[in-house]
Amino acid sequence: MDVCSLSSCWCHCCVSLVLSHCGAFRTRTIIAAPEGSTQATRGVRLSQVSPDKTDTATDIDIIAVHGLDTKSPDTWTWRRPKSLWTRPRRTEHPESGVNWLQDRRMLPEAVGRARIFTCDWPAELLQPSDLVQKRLDEYALLLLDGIQRRPRATNGARGEDRPLFFVASCLGGIILAKALLEADNESSSYCRLRRATRGIVFLATPFRGTSFQDVAAWAEPGVKAWAAVRGRESSRLLDSVKGSALDLEVLVRRFTQLCQDDDYPCDVFNFYELGVTSLTSKVFPWLPAWLRREEPLVDSSSATLDMVQQPLPLDRPHVLTNKFEHPKCPDYEKVAGKIQEMLQRIREGSPLKQADDWICKQHYNDDKLKIERLSGELLSMEQCYINLSIVEQHKKTMHYLEKNSEEGDIASNSSPFSLFATLNTETPDKTIQVDLPAVFNTRKLGGGEVNPRRILIRGRAGVGKTTLCKRIVHDFTRHGTWAHLFDRVLWVTLRKLKARSATGYNLENLLTHEYFWNWPGDGRYLANALVRAIQDGRTLFILDGLDEVSDLLDPDHKMFDFLKWLLDQRNVIITSRPYTKLPTTITLDLELETIGFYPDQVIEYLRNTFPDPQKTSKIWSFLQDHQLMQGLVRIPVQLDALCFTWNEGFDSAVTLDTMTAVYQAIEQRLWKKDIPLLNKKHEGELVTKLHIQSASRFRVEALAGHEICFLEGLSFTGMHNDVVEFDQQLLNEAFDRFAPNLLPDATLPRLSFLRTSDPSSKISNQSCHFLHLTYQEYFAARYFVRQWMANPPKNLVLASLDTQDAGPTPIEYLRKHKYTARYDILWRFVAGLLDTVGKADEFFDEIRKEPIDLLGLTHQRLVIYCLSEVQARPQSSFAALRTRLEDHLVEWLLFECKFRSGSSLACEMELPSLVLCRALQGATDEGRVKLVDALRLRHSIPTCVADLLESWLEPHAQKELVIRILAILGPHLILSDEILMRVAARLDDSHEDVRAAAIRALAAREQLSDEILTRVAARLDNSYLFVRGAAVQALAARDQLSDEILMQVAARLDDSHEDVREAAVQGLAARDQLSDEILTRVAARLDDSNVLVREVAVQALAAREQLSDEILTRVAARLDDNDLFVRLAAVQALAARDQLSTEILTQVAARLDDSHENVRRAAVRALAAREQLSDESLTQVAARLNDSHEKLPI
Repeated sequence: MDVCSLSSCWCHCCVSLVLSHCGAFRTRTIIAAPEGSTQATRGVRLSQVSPDKTDTATDIDIIAVHGLDTKSPDTWTWRRPKSLWTRPRRTEHPESGVNWLQDRRMLPEAVGRARIFTCDWPAELLQPSDLVQKRLDEYALLLLDGIQRRPRATNGARGEDRPLFFVASCLGGIILAKALLEADNESSSYCRLRRATRGIVFLATPFRGTSFQDVAAWAEPGVKAWAAVRGRESSRLLDSVKGSALDLEVLVRRFTQLCQDDDYPCDVFNFYELGVTSLTSKVFPWLPAWLRREEPLVDSSSATLDMVQQPLPLDRPHVLTNKFEHPKCPDYEKVAGKIQEMLQRIREGSPLKQADDWICKQHYNDDKLKIERLSGELLSMEQCYINLSIVEQHKKTMHYLEKNSEEGDIASNSSPFSLFATLNTETPDKTIQVDLPAVFNTRKLGGGEVNPRRILIRGRAGVGKTTLCKRIVHDFTRHGTWAHLFDRVLWVTLRKLKARSATGYNLENLLTHEYFWNWPGDGRYLANALVRAIQDGRTLFILDGLDEVSDLLDPDHKMFDFLKWLLDQRNVIITSRPYTKLPTTITLDLELETIGFYPDQVIEYLRNTFPDPQKTSKIWSFLQDHQLMQGLVRIPVQLDALCFTWNEGFDSAVTLDTMTAVYQAIEQRLWKKDIPLLNKKHEGELVTKLHIQSASRFRVEALAGHEICFLEGLSFTGMHNDVVEFDQQLLNEAFDRFAPNLLPDATLPRLSFLRTSDPSSKISNQSCHFLHLTYQEYFAARYFVRQWMANPPKNLVLASLDTQDAGPTPIEYLRKHKYTARYDILWRFVAGLLDTVGKADEFFDEIRKEPIDLLGLTHQRLVIYCLSEVQARPQSSFAALRTRLEDHLVEWLLFECKFRSGSSLACEMELPSLVLCRALQGATDEGRVKLVDALRLRHSIPTCVADLLESWLEPHAQKELVIRILAILGPHLILSDEILMRVAARLDDSHEDVRAAAIRALAAREQLSDEILTRVAARLDNSYLFVRGAAVQALAARDQLSDEILMQVAARLDDSHEDVREAAVQGLAARDQLSDEILTRVAARLDDSNVLVREVAVQALAAREQLSDEILTRVAARLDDNDLFVRLAAVQALAARDQLSTEILTQVAARLDDSHENVRRAAVRALAAREQLSDESLTQVAARLNDSHEKLPI
């Protein structure tokens, strides 16, 4: 080797020593890669060196980033010094040295529960000459991507959310600083990494260059020459270790500002070397000592940031600043000690972390989020079913009713028109049901696409809004649900704002009062940190109970501005009762409503409550025999009450065929639970549960008389003033007025009918509400009836002691409020309670007196609702009046059929079945069509009505009537074999709409005979479009289809009409197994002329576990479809595949530049988890991850 070449080699060695140990990049993390592997793969490698991967009790991630022209573990491993004249070689046994990052006696012992990683990056001094050299910012982005892909911790939150601590050696520190600056932007996909970075120790990082600048004039050309000889190029990073340049100065200044950020500060410390290095002697070892120019490679000035006031020196040369021989090494003790000190501060947390942790531990703990049953047992969150539906469907129902009512203004402002609708227990159509975890998902609404972030959830009192709030907080804090969207959830109980009304009230005040009032220090310190963090738009506000602060929405109110500011937040869920109006300036993305349990959830709840299957079966049989109860138990608290009272035993002698009877039974069981807790005495002896187990209603009410009076007076006061949440003032006034002998603090906690809104708050701040609004209405009705039954009747008085007026009589109050919507349930209970004492006729006589709604339907509905609470006893004194009332209702139904476009009274679930049957029999053919059409809005059809309708399925019957009957038979009725055959006979009807309706009716049946299936299949070739479509939908997803029928359905994939083709694709997609032939025919629809058919074809194929390469290629072709939703479906379909060809991956990567954001986002997700991607695709992903639109959780 000539002198020049020799000199170049020595230059390489010299520079290698100068530039040791920076960070690495690769777009996919390789875990536990062989330690001896080279950097030839040019990728990031994160290796966990401590603790063992089976140890999951970790809290912080420490990542060690090496410098230039080195790798792990060599750069961190101390070995015995070799002769200076021997060229350094990579040892074949790296375990023979001491790696202070991995040695259990060293850093692992010092840092406790932290995970320690080494991070390798492509740090070779000589780079391939056939590639464009990476810039510093490209190294930085790739480093970020590699770190983000590190193994996720199995305990706690998502991997990138846990605190990060870096140990950066030499040039690795420069790249790390640049990386954090790149991530310091809300729009960056790595922003969470930046915020998670809490501390960095820099080991001899040249922030202002190195002494290499002194020999660069002759050394750098030598390196380039040596690289050229090897067919490579010297790394651009070589420029970073020369003297301080403008770019480096800017980087240092910006990085200093980043570390001193108020919201996300980063603790930094610098170590510099005292040992000297002679670069000239590395090249010219024969030089005499006085010519060697020995000096620190990275002196204290270059290695120290201005913000680090007291950096520490290491008594060693540059090459050893990242290597320590044993735990007693003085320099190791300095470095490890400083790391321990910084980790302690990190574990204590920044002000923001302390604030978030305090809220989670003090306000979102298990005790605050618990759901307690009436029995005192806790209900698991998994049993707290949260059912939501889009409100639009309710509006459609209201539109139908308003369309058929001259008093649409009354309809729109009153309770919905059935008991189940009033209690919100009707099952909505599946298309508008919303799963809670998917509440923020992109959805199609109003002809467009919406990413919901501002959501209003309406719900009646007691239906589950508070449980909903608890579930949201629970799922976010326990399971990380929506963690990719939000950093925290702030649950704000809006009613508390009333007690804090003050001019200038702001967010800092709210946070201090709501969350930090009991913090050991000044709560404003944490509140301020949270206020600053909220500005970044990653906080979800839950504003609970807007209806309770409706008065604050007055623009003249001093709290209006602050409340409006809360309502205007970027991410917000607002809960409210159904009819609270928002200011017109408040815009929403999505409006939902909470609904009751679905029938299958009721069954599951029963199974979880009662281990004994026989008991579950008995309760379910009871519900099947009591239609009213089927609706009531879909209210969560009502189902809990039923389970509790069932355990205690229902009185078998009581007939539970009215809502009043059900509530009376539940009331008795709950009093028998509470009386022993209230320390009641009988003849001087404490009453126990055994004493009253079989006690009569009279005995129970005698023992709990004072408490009953209190609940009656309190509930009626609330009903009168439209109050459902009772503060301490109103509670005390109710005790003073109605039960002066009781002690409030001793009584309230022992009443099962009331719940404390915030048990953890001070007693003076606590408020109460009834288990469910219907319990408040029930006790208010009891009070009303008590005053009515008095002899003479007593006036109705309210709890407020400020009210000097004696109040109206019950009859006066009834006349004034009998048509008031919010008294709907109360009047039902009044009718039922008066019926139990034989006085129902008096009540109906009064409601028929002036003022009366003679022209509209409001009065008729009131009669229907109240009549449903009066038990039908043929021999009772009420029997004659019932007959007259029912005759009048029949006349009204026939009047509607004659003079209106439809019947709204026929929709009412409470309408007596006999009345409906008589009206159907007496109506004209046109009137019958209107009545049957109205029945579709009912959740069930009485048996006598069903029998009548089925009898009209005759060939000579009016076609429109037959079509309407068939439309309601399937969804509502359990058809006998005889009726099934009568329906099947309509498959041969001469009218195509009748044939289609018959098919749809049969489709609702889970089991059909082979004969009927064959007859339906014969309609697949019908000339009428809707008949073919109905036949496809009826057959395609059925399990028991013969191969012959299945092929007939598949033939409709080539139907002349796109609606039939779409139905065929969707129907076949629902089948578990499809032959290759049928799959091929479905795949052919990928090229369909209709966009909807292409979209459903992609989705249908996506659900298949196994697809041929040919079909996958055809799916990939849809990536270039001109329709957004088809392209999106294609990306998502391919993303679910574990193995894809390079060609298809390239096609997916092309969607990274799609014109629509959602397609780009889907493409990023599809590629993010891929182990095999081309460099070009990796570069595209990395670039797109930093796109301001792609805020993705990767």
